[in-house]
Amino acid sequence: ITVLAGDTLPIDVYCHIPVMCEDRSLPYAYVPSKTDLGTAAGSKRPTCVIMIKPHEEYQESYDECLEEVSSLPLPL
Repeated sequence: ITVLAGDTLPIDVYCHIPVMCEDRSLPYAYVPSKTDLGTAAGSKRPTCVIMIKPHEEYQESYDECLEEVSSLPLPL
């Protein structure tokens, strides 16, 4: 699952990533804040993009997130 921060400027920093995700059928979603994304990832720095890979330690939570992200409409 790829998570992108919506307030990243300039957008050229990561504008290629959604296209790559779509080409590879990888789910992705946007969150409003790169500060919140960094905090959620355990970093003290703002973060533009994170990828979450499945792992047996958190497989159930991953599956729930994957289901939610997959049900979102694609951004325009």
